[in-house]
Amino acid sequence: MNNSIKAKDKQILLNHIVQTIEQKTGLSLLQLKRKHPQHDLYKIGLFYFTTTNKTICEALKIPVEAGTRRKRKLEKDGRLMSSIKKGICPFTGHKARFLSTNPDQYNKLLE
Repeated sequence: MNNSIKAKDKQILLNHIVQTIEQKTGLSLLQLKRKHPQHDLYKIGLFYFTTTNKTICEALKIPVEAGTRRKRKLEKDGRLMSSIKKGICPFTGHKARFLSTNPDQYNKLLE
């Protein structure tokens, strides 16, 4: 299997994530960034779109290192669930855990 993902496909994915978040919040990404600090933006993004740390960081223009810190803090606080099994990251094509801050998604991540 070829793990390389074309840049065009990556951009389509990132646009889809941003559009989904904007649609569900009723705010543009710019408005969300003005209204919420980065740690809240990360949490909001993962509430509306279950994906990997790398993918949500790329979509929201958050440095991956900062996303990893946000992830650890949310996990410690019991506000983020990681998938039990690794899946293929839609951005990198490598195995990774999927994340969500939406309790309605937790059971799916535990399968």
